[in-house]
Amino acid sequence: MIKEGMLPIDETGSPLLVEGIKAYCRMKKQAVEDEDVDFDKERALHEKAKREIAELKLDKMRKNAYSAAVVEYVMTAMAANLRTQLLGMPSKLAPFLEGKSKEEIYSLITKEIEEKLSELSEYSPDLFNEEIEQEEEDDDEIG
Repeated sequence: MIKEGMLPIDETGSPLLVEGIKAYCRMKKQAVEDEDVDFDKERALHEKAKREIAELKLDKMRKNAYSAAVVEYVMTAMAANLRTQLLGMPSKLAPFLEGKSKEEIYSLITKEIEEKLSELSEYSPDLFNEEIEQEEEDDDEIG
């Protein structure tokens, strides 16, 4: 380190450790300043992120928020159920529609569609809760 000029020496050739440590600290401080890193700002951003994570966990515990996976699963199941019901309508309604007037056919089909849509609008939040419990069990097994 003396040969490289990193450690100063006195007139007798002995290393000056205190001055060397001070020079090293100045060099490190300058390197940090050159990077333009504001540690207080970084710490504040980190604390903000931790707070937001805690708020999301609290909302999940209070059942005010759901994970995207749970919402996707429940909504997919609901859409698949609706699809099955709508595709079953022709075979269900065909016997009733035979020989009916256009107005009666329109009325019966409209009534059946409205029933299916009202079932969709009457979803139960318990569907989400059941999926959350399953997701938590899966997380416990992994962790």
